[in-house]
Amino acid sequence: MEVIKLPKKFQTVCDEIRDGSYESIEKLDAFSEFPHQAAAVKAAVAYFDKDYETAVDLTCGIMPYWDEWYYGNIPDEYMAAMVFAAKEVGKEDQVRQALNEESERTLTKNIEKYGEGKHPRHKYCDLMLKYLDTGIMPHFDELNYTAPADVKSVDEIIKERKIKPGDKNKLYSMLCFFGSPEDAIKIYEEIKDGRLSETDRENAVIRYLYLNEDEKALQAIERMASDRLWAVASPTQVRPMKFFMHPMMHKFLKDGESLARIRNAGFTNTWK
Repeated sequence: MEVIKLPKKFQTVCDEIRDGSYESIEKLDAFSEFPHQAAAVKAAVAYFDKDYETAVDLTCGIMPYWDEWYYGNIPDEYMAAMVFAAKEVGKEDQVRQALNEESERTLTKNIEKYGEGKHPRHKYCDLMLKYLDTGIMPHFDELNYTAPADVKSVDEIIKERKIKPGDKNKLYSMLCFFGSPEDAIKIYEEIKDGRLSETDRENAVIRYLYLNEDEKALQAIERMASDRLWAVASPTQVRPMKFFMHPMMHKFLKDGESLARIRNAGFTNTWK
């Protein structure tokens, strides 16, 4: 199975859907030679419309074909969303079978490079099976954030880390490691309209939730959606699927109003 290179016309349709065009979804039917990529796009739309039964069915259908994508984050994102959705609508058995079959397919995949049972997708299948059974998934620790035991003040961090005057991005990063959540968030508020990494935004969400500021956390997630750093690996990334990989975002993804805000934020492109 080879990586599929999508034609410009298909990519353009994906761009339209990413920008919020529902009318463009039916255009995918014209690309019969790319059924799995079209299904992935439709599944992503369905996840963010809370049409979970459709989303799970489509994802199960493309599970054997992940090698058609170059980057490994794509199947991980879909598998996390699939289990999340299955738990919401009672399709755990269907998803368990799909994960077990993919686990078997990848048991000896690229065995010379990884060894038996060590292929990244095989290991992620096992993690998703654990998530299905226990509710525990990777990044679960982001729900258990606590402030550092030996909190450094802003002045201490500036001095110890030799932070230049005005370098608030570096100051924010260091505060996330060594400072109080209150100080970190104060600086984040000053730099949030600039270009920040996904990790920077994620750290803000973690600390807002710790401080019981859910609205501020949701606003940071919305900004992650509009920054569109989630859409750099494949044209089929028409919705921020990686958000399902973060337990801290799940309560917002479950709530219809919050989900709509995140989805609509993703229709815009902050840097376009």
